[in-house]
Amino acid sequence: MIKAVYFDLDDTLYDQLEPFRLAVQAAGFGELVYDAAQLAFLFKQMRRHSDRLWVKHAVGELSLKELRIQRTTSAFVDIGLHVEQERAQFLQECYEHEQKVIVLSEGVQHLFQQLSERNMPFGIITNGPVEHQMNKIHTLGLRSWIDSRNIFISDGIGLAKPDPEVFRHVHAQTGCLTGQLAYVGDAWHNDIVPSFNAGWKPIWLNGRRRVPDDGEAEIAYSECQDIREVLPIIENI
Repeated sequence: MIKAVYFDLDDTLYDQLEPFRLAVQAAGFGELVYDAAQLAFLFKQMRRHSDRLWVKHAVGELSLKELRIQRTTSAFVDIGLHVEQERAQFLQECYEHEQKVIVLSEGVQHLFQQLSERNMPFGIITNGPVEHQMNKIHTLGLRSWIDSRNIFISDGIGLAKPDPEVFRHVHAQTGCLTGQLAYVGDAWHNDIVPSFNAGWKPIWLNGRRRVPDDGEAEIAYSECQDIREVLPIIENI
């Protein structure tokens, strides 16, 4: 039986694609905005490169600025376009501006209300700089639902996903048995695999219909496409 549930933040509790679309338009890549499939692929590749590069950032091999530039230039290469570093940095600045007006995905507040009514503790585990992630948490109004003691940000705890130690660190704060913890996230490599490897029960919020990485068939997880499907899964694990 699940005793506590934690959530990823980015693209799990809010839709990152919409602020990204607005940022791409503001940065002068308007032609991409009108090709929904290409825009979605560019966003997917940016997330993929970000997850890959975050490991280097976590051990001090790459600054956050360098990570953001590299993930952008690499993603544009994936769609056959060369983007100068200065323009990649400008896109990042536009993206950060658009993230100041993000809103929770539909169904999140209702899910939190349901968890509260069941007296089930819930929190957030997210990668990123503390100030940057906390700004998004405040913008989304999450502090009215989640106590600061249940918010774990990689730069604040000195551990970053996909290291399973992140989940072991959080587990040590909960007082729960390992198998009593569930984690909801959108990223296979960063969320589902490490939480499973730490003994948690992963729930893959896979609204973009991605597929698992090859060679990881042993990973046991539940899957849904909408956050409104999460509670029934938790109650049936």
